[in-house]
Amino acid sequence: MLDERQIGDLMLTEVESAEQPSTVLDVGRAMTTARRQRRLARGAGAALLAAALTVGGLTVPDLLIPDRTPATGPAGPAAADGETGLPAALTTVDPQRVYVRFGWLPDGMRDLHYQAGLLLSGTGVYLSATNGRNDDRSQFVAVALLPRGMQPSAPQRDSGEPAVVGESTAGPRLNGGDSVFVSYSGAEKSEAILRWRYAPDGWAQVRVFGIESDVRDVAARVAGSLRFGTDAVPMPATVAGVPANLRMITLNVSESLDEPRTWYADWTWTPEPATADPGQQRARTLSVGISRYRNVTDPADRAFVDPNTTLDGHPARFRGENGNESLTVYDVDGANVSIYDSALLPAGGTRALFPAVTLVPDPATWHTHLSR
Repeated sequence: MLDERQIGDLMLTEVESAEQPSTVLDVGRAMTTARRQRRLARGAGAALLAAALTVGGLTVPDLLIPDRTPATGPAGPAAADGETGLPAALTTVDPQRVYVRFGWLPDGMRDLHYQAGLLLSGTGVYLSATNGRNDDRSQFVAVALLPRGMQPSAPQRDSGEPAVVGESTAGPRLNGGDSVFVSYSGAEKSEAILRWRYAPDGWAQVRVFGIESDVRDVAARVAGSLRFGTDAVPMPATVAGVPANLRMITLNVSESLDEPRTWYADWTWTPEPATADPGQQRARTLSVGISRYRNVTDPADRAFVDPNTTLDGHPARFRGENGNESLTVYDVDGANVSIYDSALLPAGGTRALFPAVTLVPDPATWHTHLSR
């Protein structure tokens, strides 16, 4: 059975291998990825995760302007000398803040995702837009926003071969300075990588992959329309009662624009200090996820609703082993609430935390900040 933690684990894998297109709704891959991540984190050690995955980030439309829909359309001229930056490069990333958003996207982008906070290899900001496909026709637009002093990495290739840097050419002026198009070997489809400084000592990168239009024109227009800020990320619930010794490290929000629309949001906390290895910080966590409820009664469906108990009158699924607990409460006013605890709460802690999750009014109709 697919649960929201598995979706969240998939999103984290996509974030931390951010040179790949996001496939946040590939539930089969989500299940495989989640199991693999847990085995690695608990068995082989968190250091293997950190070594296997790399930092990166992507962006999505009009995150800070709720009364406007993202502009889409064919590629056109890029904005001249776009104000695409922040006053200072990020030194830390507040998971509950929106730092960057799209102003324009090419047609066909259907799946949207935002993440901020701790990636397995360090802090970062991730926001993506894809056409929702997992086959050889997949397309995506990605923006990486890196903290101060971090350097953009080479893209990862499906072949596993290292991508070797090739020719660099001048791009448009962005944030009052020069930008550069960088090419790498081994691209499976059309690709453009555009980099510039969003602040002194802070790199931003737009990567466009698989788009049928001129990918450099698309990358330049996406980059020139980006908007930066620090507004709070709208979420479908608030969570009280998290132990004081736990520190929030990651926030995820995703949405599919295909009907019926689905969305997912979660928070993750850890007891580890910020100075600990990123993999160590993620090895033991508490997370709370909210998703739109969909009644699925077919066991062959990966979203099959499979309760084995009730909580406050709602069907629920509870599992516990060796101090680890997972709880999903279905159809709470049209939303699912999932809590996952890696032995950080007392026994029965997921059940005790559930009443401290307060949903927004009429959560069944809630939408993410990623689209309007």
